[in-house]
Amino acid sequence: MEKILIKADTRAEKGKSIARRLRKDGRIPAVLYGREIDPLSISVSLKDWEKLGKQLKRNAILDMEVHGLKKKAENRPVMIKYIQTSVLKNEILHIDFLQVSMERTVEVEIPIHLVGRSKGEANDGIVDQHLRSIKVECLPTQIPEKIEIDISDLDIGDSYHVNQISIPGIKLLEHLDVAVVTVIPPTVEEKPVVTEEAAPAAEPEKKEKEE
Repeated sequence: MEKILIKADTRAEKGKSIARRLRKDGRIPAVLYGREIDPLSISVSLKDWEKLGKQLKRNAILDMEVHGLKKKAENRPVMIKYIQTSVLKNEILHIDFLQVSMERTVEVEIPIHLVGRSKGEANDGIVDQHLRSIKVECLPTQIPEKIEIDISDLDIGDSYHVNQISIPGIKLLEHLDVAVVTVIPPTVEEKPVVTEEAAPAAEPEKKEKEE
């Protein structure tokens, strides 16, 4: 498993004005928390963060080097839990990091990707994906980047359920009977029924009066 190093500095000051000052100085305000530690206010370099680029995949384990503690710098395995951004400025405002233990399981959300073309699509069936991701429990070293489901054998009316997913070392935290994907029949547009207008009833012939 590749280690992704990121350096962080502790900070004693908190608040919106401090956060603005940090961002102005090219740093991102952040917090580090975990099962057996008190929340720790930190900051990371925006430049270092941007250098990581594509390495920062979903559920990646980072090797955080924390500076500013009373003792020497410590390396801690962490995950990104939440990134707060500014929509208007496209700017990172704050990051929440979770410290993990490599010997303890974690709960994470894994994206589900469908592969293949279903049999039903050849008959105009429609692939309806109900679950786009699934929560699982596993060790940090066993977190999959994604879960791939082959739908090649699914015909119209067939479904693929959670209980059909089997990955060693991964515990699924979703109900097993939930359908992940279903191939549904094509939508048939109902043609409007045209009714013929009834012909007006013929008026009875008037008999001429005899004079």
